[in-house]
Amino acid sequence: MAFASSHRIVISGPIVGVASAVLFLTIFMDNGLYLMCTIATLYALLLILWRSDRPGILVFAFLMQWAQVAAFVVWMDVLGYDVNHLSPHGGIAVLMSCLGLVVMAAVLAQVIAKLPIPSREQFYRQARLINEKKILILYLASTLFLGGIGLVVSAGGGLAQIVMTFASLKWVFFLVYAYVSWINKKNRLILLAMILFEFLTALYSYFSSFKEVILITIILALTFIEKISFKQVVYSLLIAFFVGFLLITWTAIKADYRAYLNKGTRQQTVEVSRSEAFNKIGTKISNLGWKDYQLSMNLFLYRVQYIYHLARTMDRVPDILPHEFGGLWWDNISFVLEPRLFFPDKPRYEATQKTTKYTGINYAGYKQGASFSLGYFADSYIDFGYSGMFIPLAIIALFVGFIYRRFYKLTKLNILFRFALINIVLYEFISFEADGLFLFGRLLLMFLVFYTLGRTVLPILQRWLYKAG
Repeated sequence: MAFASSHRIVISGPIVGVASAVLFLTIFMDNGLYLMCTIATLYALLLILWRSDRPGILVFAFLMQWAQVAAFVVWMDVLGYDVNHLSPHGGIAVLMSCLGLVVMAAVLAQVIAKLPIPSREQFYRQARLINEKKILILYLASTLFLGGIGLVVSAGGGLAQIVMTFASLKWVFFLVYAYVSWINKKNRLILLAMILFEFLTALYSYFSSFKEVILITIILALTFIEKISFKQVVYSLLIAFFVGFLLITWTAIKADYRAYLNKGTRQQTVEVSRSEAFNKIGTKISNLGWKDYQLSMNLFLYRVQYIYHLARTMDRVPDILPHEFGGLWWDNISFVLEPRLFFPDKPRYEATQKTTKYTGINYAGYKQGASFSLGYFADSYIDFGYSGMFIPLAIIALFVGFIYRRFYKLTKLNILFRFALINIVLYEFISFEADGLFLFGRLLLMFLVFYTLGRTVLPILQRWLYKAG
């Protein structure tokens, strides 16, 4: 539609020239063919999905998954290995993953193509309706109340998962406030304070999910980019360098820091004060040297990439283990659709068991307090092979598109609320390594919970937000 084409991202001529040169030069590097393929895939994903004034999660989710594919090639280059060094199927796993991402992006783009993209004027009108103080109150209240749910709710069980899903509601309010602040160019210092608050408080936890607020802020920014200039590229590279440095540093100190937090109990708990935790972080960082960062870089790339499991699966299927011809995805879906409330004898799902079976790697499992997923691309390959794997991948894209459309059509809600809901629900789609069962289960649960809220509770809250004062 003409609607969509007017929102295409404009790329300046010098950036196009540099990008083309980079694409050409990669062929002369180690594993150059595969680097060229990953970069070409990046360009294709941006061209297919990125539009200004659309929820940033659409392009962000595919960029995150693309990064996990490209990281494998970069990891091999850093180690000085051929892409097929760890598995004879390393290269084909990269190529099939790149193609799979492009297919999914193309399907998703078609599903949402006819939905109109709001104009900037619509954003301004909708933003002016919302009382900034009241949405800030909702964010603070949900942060304080919902943040404590995990302390009183058991980690297991279907009901607990639903209750814990409500904790993500604070991010909806966070994004609505951020949209209003961004559009109206007001209260940006308060927004910055909210980001710093989320970042610092997340450090004081066993899982230290500090990166979440950074990623959600990036999703916010992606919504409003209209043109890619040289200055924006420089800023983006600086941000990417900062986030990368942060994650590599975290990788270097994470194990010792977590052991310090739980006082060696191996439980996912925090047994020290906030000041002691922050002092420990400072001490660990100050003691890091160049060799520590080198080791951390290799470990970080290993953990980010998720091609290795797919390649090892291709090593074993069908030569050692047969294709399942839909059996694996049927098990994934049927497990999710059998609520434990009505099926109390349903066994605990352990992703590591499937990963060990199909990769041949003996990973630690639930009893050892660990979980290693196989990845939904591998699930699709195990079921249908090289060509057939694109069928379930396309169906996943259709499901993502269905979720997007359903939330977009909640026209009784302010467009900023709808964008926030889409971003938070589809945030579950950012991981290439996600197990097929977990991916489908989380997307379905998030959709059901937040769609229900979008039709019941949120319209009531919106009327309160619209009131003057």
